[in-house]
Amino acid sequence: MTREDVTFLSGGDEIAAWLYRGGEVCVVMAHGFSLTRHDGLHTYAEALNSAGATVLVFDHRYLGDSGGEPRQRIRVKEQSDDYRAAIAYARGLDGIDPKKIVLWGYSFAGGTSVNVAANDPRIAGLILLCPFLDGRARVIGTTRRTPWVATRVMGRAIRDRLGSPNTIKATGEPGEMAAMAFTGEAAGFAACASSEWINEASPGAFATIATHRPVTKAKRMAMPVWVGLGERDITVSGKAIEKLAREAPHAELHRYGIAHFEPFHGNDPAVIAADQADWLRRQSF
Repeated sequence: MTREDVTFLSGGDEIAAWLYRGGEVCVVMAHGFSLTRHDGLHTYAEALNSAGATVLVFDHRYLGDSGGEPRQRIRVKEQSDDYRAAIAYARGLDGIDPKKIVLWGYSFAGGTSVNVAANDPRIAGLILLCPFLDGRARVIGTTRRTPWVATRVMGRAIRDRLGSPNTIKATGEPGEMAAMAFTGEAAGFAACASSEWINEASPGAFATIATHRPVTKAKRMAMPVWVGLGERDITVSGKAIEKLAREAPHAELHRYGIAHFEPFHGNDPAVIAADQADWLRRQSF
């Protein structure tokens, strides 16, 4: 199995990606909040490539090996645009059927994948691993746990949106001013992130995160959908994941006894990746 380093443009910035060449189906993959392709995506890419697919794994703008300034900037719209740019690049590859693009997304990128697919009827399938589908649920949880942190983060988020770029920790211990500071999240990042990961994120996305609810588009997901839910996951809403799996016409829900970051360390990645590869083999796009 070989992979190539490739690049394409999104919003005028260069996107860095790995390309695993395979068949006419192409899986387009990106990681979750602040994470990059170096943080465990190879296990899933290799499994899906072994199942016969071409796989394109990219870093969002401002993160990892991709270009863009300021660094560590995270915006819902821009990451959606990055997915669209990756899809356009994949559709232009030799041997790829433009109607056989499958989107793969974990956590934040899972929700982005749903939003993008809702407006692209040619998307053939979705693979959603512990997807972040309900920003309102996260805001409520943060406010209940640490209202003072929620208030401070929102203040920084508004400054960021108004043109004063700044960063906060992507993760921290409960009570720290960080984007993700529920119990166990800092340890989760530490267990799955590579040495290249940077524990910083722009807070601007949080100014509108309560209205970020991809779960509301569940009934529009007419394509086959593989959904992975962690039964010990407190980072994303399990109720929202179950709702999407229930309402999407052709969704297949897989439950695992894991927390949010465990798909990227220990024995779980191989098991989950094998399940995704099996699902892919069973599809007739």
